[in-house]
Amino acid sequence: MNDTPQESEFPKTHVRPDNTSVLTCPHCGLQRVIMADLYRGYKHKLKVKCSCNTIFKVFIEFRKRVRKNTCLRGTFINHSQKGSTCDLVIRDISVIGLTFTSIEATNIKLGDELSVEFKLDDEHQTAIKKDVIVRSVRPGAVGCEIETSSDLAFYGPLGYYVSR
Repeated sequence: MNDTPQESEFPKTHVRPDNTSVLTCPHCGLQRVIMADLYRGYKHKLKVKCSCNTIFKVFIEFRKRVRKNTCLRGTFINHSQKGSTCDLVIRDISVIGLTFTSIEATNIKLGDELSVEFKLDDEHQTAIKKDVIVRSVRPGAVGCEIETSSDLAFYGPLGYYVSR
């Protein structure tokens, strides 16, 4: 069994619009501001030593929007590949993107245009249909950007779902 802590086990600190992040010592509460740009792209987990000699770990979150872990079943149509249809499981979602897995989707490429359909696991089983563009293809996961025409997406059912 793997005893390595997952990133979700570390306290998170979000990057602010000025590219700084605030680190807070869990022992004494002392806060220190760091320039987050120094860690963008290669190091998100930091080991920090406070002036009170407490050593703690923190995860720097660079995402602009909250992303919620899920296990939502649905389907997608790949319009870039003659409309092929496959089942999927959405692993995480935000109002601007999602990550899914699919054992049927073996030939998805960067830039493919898809339509995804799924139901939220909320009390209404809200049906969602979104057009997305594939932005990353990794073994076992496909990352997509949701095509939105306005900021109204933040206030709809998906925005409410992600924020709770």
